Amino acid sequence: KNFEDIKIGESASFERLVLESDLAKFSELSGDYNPLHVDEEYALKTEFKGRVVYGMFLGALVSRLVGMELPGKKALLVKESMEFKSPARIGDNLLVKGEVVHKSSFAQLIELRIDISRGNEILATGAVFVKVLKD
Repeated sequence: KNFEDIKIGESASFERLVLESDLAKFSELSGDYNPLHVDEEYALKTEFKGRVVYGMFLGALVSRLVGMELPGKKALLVKESMEFKSPARIGDNLLVKGEVVHKSSFAQLIELRIDISRGNEILATGAVFVKVLKD
């Protein structure tokens, strides 16, 4: 989308099932092998009572939302801020949603409010600032 076509209040979303292979690929890509994410025996002994999905995996899903949905191919993610409220787990079906809450014509920048949820439970909230590139 072009900057002019984006409206405040406009939203986009997608669902994503978290798979075991997602954590394996993410640990390999990031180099983060923290046992809370990769070792069920260890993770069962923690307050989380099992493995949890990487927070930055959720952040990567936000990148997908911005780069593929809103605004799409003309997006340059400038800043992302996330607050993690509850852990995501393998097997969760996540809903990733972004809503345009502000536009700056001068900078060709939009701000999206982000919510990542599992059913009715919000797992993470945040904001992203995205520059909308010109043709």
